[in-house]
Amino acid sequence: MKVARIGGIVTILVLLVMTIGNHEGNVENVWLIGLAALLAATLVGDWLLRKNGLKSN
Repeated sequence: MKVARIGGIVTILVLLVMTIGNHEGNVENVWLIGLAALLAATLVGDWLLRKNGLKSN
């Protein structure tokens, strides 16, 4: 499962790097940042559940 967490972090970084580029408006940026935040919240929630022993490997 450690590979999945690392993959999630890499995906967040890729989404945030994609905000740099040739955009006319900010709709794309809002979606990219929103998806990165949702994924980050999921990873933090998973970490908290594992830390408190409420979720097994």
